Amino acid sequence: MSPSNSLHYPTDAAGKPEALVLPIADWLELKDYYRQLQGRELVLRGMREALREVPEILAGRQPEITLTDFLAAS
Repeated sequence: MSPSNSLHYPTDAAGKPEALVLPIADWLELKDYYRQLQGRELVLRGMREALREVPEILAGRQPEITLTDFLAAS
């Protein structure tokens, strides 16, 4: 990202910052980073859900899903 001096903070009449203006390259970098975080969150959420299902499967309250079936459903 660019140095912090490339950021601009428009202010209201009292001098309170109202917005942040940053170079488009920085914005695109932040968007890309956010997309990566979203992807990681989806993977982690799926893993958490899968781990919660294990006791149910072991207790026989939920059917097992084979890797072949899992991959076929994807």
